[in-house]
Amino acid sequence: MKSPNTKTKVYNKELSSQLIGTRFSFGKPNQSVFTNDFTLGEDFKITGYQDDNEYSWNVYQTTLEISDIKGNVTSKFDLSSGNLDFIKGQSTKWDDVKFELIKQSRMVYKFDKAVKDNNEKIKIKATESEYLTEIKNEFRIQNIVFPQSSDEKGQKRELFYRGDEVVSFGNFNIVDGYSDFNTYINSLSLSKWTKYTTANEFFLKLSVKGQFELEVIQNYLTYNDKNIQEKGIESVFEELHQSDVDDVFARNVMNFQSGNSRITNSITRYNFNFDKVTELILPVTTNIKNAMIGFTVIGNAEIHDAGWYTSVSKTSPVDIVINTTTFQKEKYILKNLSNIKEKIIDFENKSTGLNQLGEGHLFINVVDNGRTLDAEHINNEFIRVYGNPNVGGAGGFSRGMIETLNLQKNGEYHPTHVIFMDDDIEVLPESFKRVFALLRLVKEEYKDYFIEGAMLDSLDGITQYEDTGFITKNKNTVYMPVKDNYDLRNLHHVMRNDIEYPVDNEYGAWWYCTVPIKYIHENSMSLPIFYRGDDVEFSIRNKAKIITLNGLAVWHLPFYTKKSKALENYLVVRNTIIDQAVNDFIKEVDFFETSIELYKKEIRMFNYGAADQVLDALDDFLKGPEHLFSLKGIEPIIREGKKNEIFSDDIPKEIKCNLHTVDDYWLLNPADLDLFIKTDNGHGLPEIAFNADDDKLENVAIVNQEILENPGKQFMRKRVVVYDTYNKKYVIRERNQQKYESVKKRYQEISTKFSKSGKEITEQYRQYAKTFHSQDFWNDYLEQQKG
Repeated sequence: MKSPNTKTKVYNKELSSQLIGTRFSFGKPNQSVFTNDFTLGEDFKITGYQDDNEYSWNVYQTTLEISDIKGNVTSKFDLSSGNLDFIKGQSTKWDDVKFELIKQSRMVYKFDKAVKDNNEKIKIKATESEYLTEIKNEFRIQNIVFPQSSDEKGQKRELFYRGDEVVSFGNFNIVDGYSDFNTYINSLSLSKWTKYTTANEFFLKLSVKGQFELEVIQNYLTYNDKNIQEKGIESVFEELHQSDVDDVFARNVMNFQSGNSRITNSITRYNFNFDKVTELILPVTTNIKNAMIGFTVIGNAEIHDAGWYTSVSKTSPVDIVINTTTFQKEKYILKNLSNIKEKIIDFENKSTGLNQLGEGHLFINVVDNGRTLDAEHINNEFIRVYGNPNVGGAGGFSRGMIETLNLQKNGEYHPTHVIFMDDDIEVLPESFKRVFALLRLVKEEYKDYFIEGAMLDSLDGITQYEDTGFITKNKNTVYMPVKDNYDLRNLHHVMRNDIEYPVDNEYGAWWYCTVPIKYIHENSMSLPIFYRGDDVEFSIRNKAKIITLNGLAVWHLPFYTKKSKALENYLVVRNTIIDQAVNDFIKEVDFFETSIELYKKEIRMFNYGAADQVLDALDDFLKGPEHLFSLKGIEPIIREGKKNEIFSDDIPKEIKCNLHTVDDYWLLNPADLDLFIKTDNGHGLPEIAFNADDDKLENVAIVNQEILENPGKQFMRKRVVVYDTYNKKYVIRERNQQKYESVKKRYQEISTKFSKSGKEITEQYRQYAKTFHSQDFWNDYLEQQKG
């Protein structure tokens, strides 16, 4: 029985009938809207907008009620004024949250025939007797790209499109069913193109035939955090960046908060029926600056050409040199050169914009450190191969810079930008074209920015390993990707990837990095450090500010597949300390101390050879800059490689049965952890202190190779099993007091030497900086390395 005070809700049929099918923009007053396609559907469901909080609607008396997916009323809108074009509302959950609905004109067009104007240009006639006009001063900024190779048509396919398979016939592609181009490669980032370039209006242009429905979709993120809702994500992230919190913690918070969001969208639907190939131009209309624009095709469509366009009155001259360095990677380098020739140089261009790159705006320097390429066969008017001694990436890219300057000096080519690119990668020619388009339109205030291409995992094809990285101020972590490993098939991850996360000491790796020519000169060369850190040093030295863009990427073999302590413990450690000494950057971090902590972790894990490699790095640094100059190419790496432990794939059954524990992480209580650290995990303690269970192989703890330290598993063990989860191999490390004492003695000697002369040697490196970076030095160094 109802309470006498309960008011009965009366359904208002008249107002409901007026509102059915009405399309609104939905948002908060004086803030960006959540969606421009908030439609009150005939079945009293909200359509065009996907959110569990706004699922259904109804009208009682003069109140429009919006309910969530469970039927709970989440907001109410007052209809008593009679104005159904602008309706104010209130959240039922939060008293201070207001909403508004603004009526939108319906944007569903049915185009039934094509007509020609006096210039024989195809235009589309709408049933409303309206015409879609040409784009004035059109400039193509992105091609809609379809997968071509069998590899691209596998798991990578969803980076291009989702849905039913698109069949390619060379010059055109057929959609028969449903295809979604709101993807990593084919969506359009309004935030990046409007921020960094002069583009401010955008169009989707297609040459297409068939009967189909096309939806242009504006996607954007709605954040759950109230602070971000009020201030905007850019302001909140910058506040966090400027605060005193640890930079690794700040980076993790930004990644979490970008994920603490949901996708909202606004959809414009069109229906077409063309019996011949017709040029179609659809304007992008939005007031949401951070929207990511994509489209879907439903039905049968024969797509002959498609791309995103803008309208511009002025462009900048751009000429690019690609500098790539290779060492016996013919399979990759020749394939990339072939793709560039086919898709860029020989491409039949039909429009102004990014596809003009092949019209004399690209030159390629290939530095062959292995001297195995047939230069005479490869060289042509846009490619030149240079034989070089094996001086690593640092030497190869420095040679590339020298040859770029020679092209200018000889009047052969006058580049405005240089792309540094790895050899062992797969790259879409579209990435070069989009860089070209962005640079043609870049705003004056951003003309000195680097443009970085992301590294995607070449094994799974879809995971972003890194777009940019940064040197942290955290003593336990030196280098770190700015963003998490996003799955780029996932639209939510793609949109998070479009956000800029502010960090200090950001760098662009040279798997694909575009640099303005102002940074390439006679005193801009790399340090002679072979590789691992030359690109980082170049970015930090030049105080790089970096642009990234979804779709600019290479596929590269991930680093977890080729773990080498010779690289991680010797080369990276040595080069990091040298980089800091030469450039005096990140003074807050003592990289010598950070390296000692790495040494101690290896000791506590019984990896005495790896600990010794760290000491080799410190020892070589302390020998000074002239010693660095004297080192012969790859010889230090070969020397250090002999200290690498050898893993085996012949795994005993006693270990196999416990491999499921490899990722378990065991904690220690504070007292045991203190003992673990003070004694370097029990070194020097009597035998009775150690875990007797280790005598049986099935009881030995198994640790993931990726984890440097797992104190609970290691504590007072006689031995541990280290397992390489990617290569499916293992090694057993055993406690050895004699090796420990030998390495510790050396550690004490090096620490004493650093205490006495570390500052003096650091200053020597700093004084040598101009020499190392000079073209004259590199000419002599390359000549010396030939011997």
